[in-house]
Amino acid sequence: MTHPARFPSLAAKWHVMHGSKCSKPGSRQPQRGFNLVEMAIVLVILGVLLGGLITPFSTQLETSKRKGAEAQLQDIHDALIGFAANNGRLPCPATAASNGLAAPNAATTACTSAAGFVPAATLGLNGAVDGNGFLLDPWLNPVRYTLTTANGGAFSNVLTLGLTPDLQVCEQSGCTSVLTNTGVAVVVSPGEDGLVTASVDQLENIDGDTLFVNRVFSELAGAEFNDHIIWVSVNTLVYNLVKAGQIN
Repeated sequence: MTHPARFPSLAAKWHVMHGSKCSKPGSRQPQRGFNLVEMAIVLVILGVLLGGLITPFSTQLETSKRKGAEAQLQDIHDALIGFAANNGRLPCPATAASNGLAAPNAATTACTSAAGFVPAATLGLNGAVDGNGFLLDPWLNPVRYTLTTANGGAFSNVLTLGLTPDLQVCEQSGCTSVLTNTGVAVVVSPGEDGLVTASVDQLENIDGDTLFVNRVFSELAGAEFNDHIIWVSVNTLVYNLVKAGQIN
C-alpha cells in the first residue's frame, strides 16, 4: 500500500478526508453561542414584531365589538316594533327589581321608571345578561332604554293615532342640530367606557332626561364619544301598528 507521506497532494487529501479521525478521544470542536448584545437585539426585534401583531388585533377586536353593538341595537329596535304590533303598546323599561322584565305600575300601567334598561326577558331577546337580568352590550355594559312619558304615559298603555312623543336626539349636548324631537323610545349602548366618562355628550345619554346625543365616534380626551344609539320614530311605530291592525 502506498504511504500518503510520499505523495504530498494525496497526503493533503487524506488529511482533509480523515483528519477528524486523528483528533484526540473526547475532544470537541469549539462552538460559538449568542453574546448579550446579540440576545438583546433579538429580543428587541421580537418585541417589535409582536407589537405589530397585537395592535392590529386589538383594533380589529374593537371594530368587531362596534359592529356587534350596532347589530344588537337593531335587533332591540325590531323587537320593540314587534312587541307594539302584537300588544298595541310599548314595554316599560326594566328595573333592578324586575329581573329583565318590563316594570309597569300594576295599578295604572304607567312605567315605574321612564328611564331604565332593555326588558330583554319581556322582548324575548337572546344575549348575555347580568345579575339583574339586564341585557349586556359587547363591552358587558347594560343596554339602556328610555320610553317617552308624553300623553300621560299612553305609549305604554294604549297607542292611538295623534299621539306626540317628546324624546329628543341631537348631534351635540347643546342641541343646535336636531336629529329628532319626536322620538318614542331611545336605546343606548354605553360603549367601551361604560358609564365612566367626562364627555358632556355621553353624559346626556345617561342622565335620565329626554335629551340624547348621537354623533361620530371620537377618542379626543374630554370629548370622547363611543356610545351607540338607536331610536324608535313615531312614524315607524304608527306605520307598523296600522299594518298590524292595532290602530285604524
